[in-house]
Amino acid sequence: MSLPLRIAWAVFAGLCALMLLGMAALHIASTTVRARIDLVPGAQVSMVVLRLAPDAPRLSMEFEDPAQAHPPMGYWRSRPELGEWRPIRKDGSLRFGNPGETVKLRVVDQAQAQIFEALPDGGRSEGLVHRDLVRFVDDGDARTFRWPPLLASRSIPAGRSALEVSVLEVGDAIRGESVTLVAEPPLGFKRGTGGAIDWLWYLYFWPAYALVLGITGVVLARITRKSSAAAP
Repeated sequence: MSLPLRIAWAVFAGLCALMLLGMAALHIASTTVRARIDLVPGAQVSMVVLRLAPDAPRLSMEFEDPAQAHPPMGYWRSRPELGEWRPIRKDGSLRFGNPGETVKLRVVDQAQAQIFEALPDGGRSEGLVHRDLVRFVDDGDARTFRWPPLLASRSIPAGRSALEVSVLEVGDAIRGESVTLVAEPPLGFKRGTGGAIDWLWYLYFWPAYALVLGITGVVLARITRKSSAAAP
């Protein structure tokens, strides 16, 4: 095999290895972690997360609503105790007529403890109602939330760590309900971190890169075969 072909194969192998490593990193950076927790003051759960770079907790809750699974005539039944997303924006805040039952969680990682509170019903999928969690601001008004929310500290270190979550306060109407606590990943198709791992976002288009590498591999194989056949 000629030296140019050896170099071409080495570059090709390096690109394939880089893509495989990038895909593994993308999987880590985009993996969502879920855990069940009962909404009872004092209830606790530990969530193990893996991060490629320091990150902030991004949390939400999923409430079950089986009546939504097969809504007649496209009608989605509401759970008023979870609030309604009809905000009035004013002076850097959002005010809700129905903010939903209170949920406050204490989240402890390796660096610090932070308190989060639940926003009203912010989205629905089949059989589920979603409520995002934001940093708690003690303004004395349960109907008003700072907006944009106070950013959570990038307190989750790179590597494997645990988020210890405990229930501090919950409204009577949903007390005792079992919900799914969601630790959102730092990277998503519609969201980046503004940090060092954002380049991984381009790997969401990996089928195009794989196609190019596949074609390149076929071409190199044909050239190598012809070169070997022509060799004395």
